[in-house]
Amino acid sequence: MSLLIKSLYQASCFTAAALIFSLGMLIPSSGHAEDILARITQNKTITLSYQTDVFPYSYFENNKPQGYSIDICHKLIDMIKQELKLPELRIKWVPVTTATQFLTVKNKSIDMGCIPTIYTAERQKIVTFSEPYFFSATRFVSRMEDDITDIEELNGHTVIVKSGTVFVRHIQEANAQHQLSLNIDLGTDNTKAFSELESGRTPVIVSSDVLLLAQAALSGHPQAFRISAQTLSPRLPIAMPIKKGNPKFTALINTSMKRLLQSPDFMTIYNKWFMRPIMPEGVTLNLPLSPELKKRISSQTPYAY
Repeated sequence: MSLLIKSLYQASCFTAAALIFSLGMLIPSSGHAEDILARITQNKTITLSYQTDVFPYSYFENNKPQGYSIDICHKLIDMIKQELKLPELRIKWVPVTTATQFLTVKNKSIDMGCIPTIYTAERQKIVTFSEPYFFSATRFVSRMEDDITDIEELNGHTVIVKSGTVFVRHIQEANAQHQLSLNIDLGTDNTKAFSELESGRTPVIVSSDVLLLAQAALSGHPQAFRISAQTLSPRLPIAMPIKKGNPKFTALINTSMKRLLQSPDFMTIYNKWFMRPIMPEGVTLNLPLSPELKKRISSQTPYAY
């Protein structure tokens, strides 16, 4: 059954695959491939992770996780509940950090991460990635008064980059390519890092362009900061991390993600977080769909990592 489902998914038969997953729940089987779906069906509970410092993807406010990734997950869970014919499917939320995001997937503490995880070949050895639901590039941000407009002008400066992220590799590669003498300071929290930038204690932060844009907007004076036009990476896919060895659960997530991307609900979610004021913060990011995301929405084939 697992090989059949894998074949169907690779052939882009999303609807057929979804039907098979539903029927497959009726057939007793053993092994890791059934673990997550069987447990979800039995316990009527799914365990998801969130982060607190990756606004607007995932953060904690009003005693609950919120954000773009969180809203995507809520829609996916609604679709899974329908597929599995569960009258109720509770969500257990588990906070994670950059240091623990993959460990919690690997050790089964969570079923899926509702966090902005960027794909890399190294990470794919640890987790499986869902269909992507966003694309972002790596850039750097500085204060306007420091007048840093080019990566060459970072020579000799200290830059903060969050430990455990793909951005560390990107700035290391730029450091070598441009023969810069950077002092790379590994931070652990995006919000604290931006406070360091605001105060002038550090001149530059390297991160996802979306996270930098959001932090500048949240500061209340975004005009005081310059996000580099220069990128340190192409736009990379952002997806949900899932434990390896669960093809039925992964394919059900992917089928649901594809359906969501091509539904009106997706643009409602996207516009809420990237085109309209985010309440109660009241900031607007004004970030239209990227060409890569537009392509995924219109595509009928699975994403090829």
